[in-house]
Amino acid sequence: MAVTDDWNPNDPDATRVVYDLSAWSFDQQAELASELAEAEVPHTWDGSDLMVPVAAEQAADLVIDTLEERFGISYDDDEAEAEGDGEPAQRIDISDDEPSTEYELADWSQDDRESLTGALVTQARPFRWEGDTLLVPTTDEAVVEALLDLVEAGESAALEVDPEHDAVDDPEADDGDPLPFETLTTFFLAGERLKKNPLDADGLEQLLAAVEVAEPNKPPYGVDVRLWQRTCELADELAGALVDDELPDGDTAMSVAEELHDLLRPYI
Repeated sequence: MAVTDDWNPNDPDATRVVYDLSAWSFDQQAELASELAEAEVPHTWDGSDLMVPVAAEQAADLVIDTLEERFGISYDDDEAEAEGDGEPAQRIDISDDEPSTEYELADWSQDDRESLTGALVTQARPFRWEGDTLLVPTTDEAVVEALLDLVEAGESAALEVDPEHDAVDDPEADDGDPLPFETLTTFFLAGERLKKNPLDADGLEQLLAAVEVAEPNKPPYGVDVRLWQRTCELADELAGALVDDELPDGDTAMSVAEELHDLLRPYI
């Protein structure tokens, strides 16, 4: 407990602000308490509820917002569930020895950074903020860049239709109707099956059917062109590993299928 002589949280007439921090782990709450004490913000706890005087609300908000971004804490019901296990999603820090890619985001707003942080936490992607710079594993570049595009476009959990953003300046392309968004889902489901069993007949059938109609420069309606092109590259590589030679290359197929599945997981 940390309080001041000027504020008695046990006084029934004392005005206070209550923060429900049940989504925070014990260690995160302890870190918050330390930061509040350092900032000289009077506070006390009632279980997982943090209480501060009304006069200190702005200062407390600043400390809490800073730690929420650092820990990747989200309160959205759709983002707080980690892969259906019912447990709050937790931030995964990138290891120091892992090859990483840096994104300088000094010109991004606080809201956009929080949206990006929430998306990375929800998708269980390792990352770390160093000031205004985001560090992610180099192997996650494709996913992260797709998320960056979505945040910059004002989109969140799902891809939204944006013809100007998705259009490809290809003078040789015809004016035919774009593929339905479900084509992306087909690739995702194929990757999900084949990463577990590269000999799955249904997964291979789904994959080859989607590859046959997919054109890298003509994404389905509402799908970012760079995400679609990377999807097509992986799908072609996966199909090649399974059908180009007399015997399928199961190890390669499983690895590529997992990459395809993980690439598309945020959007399905």
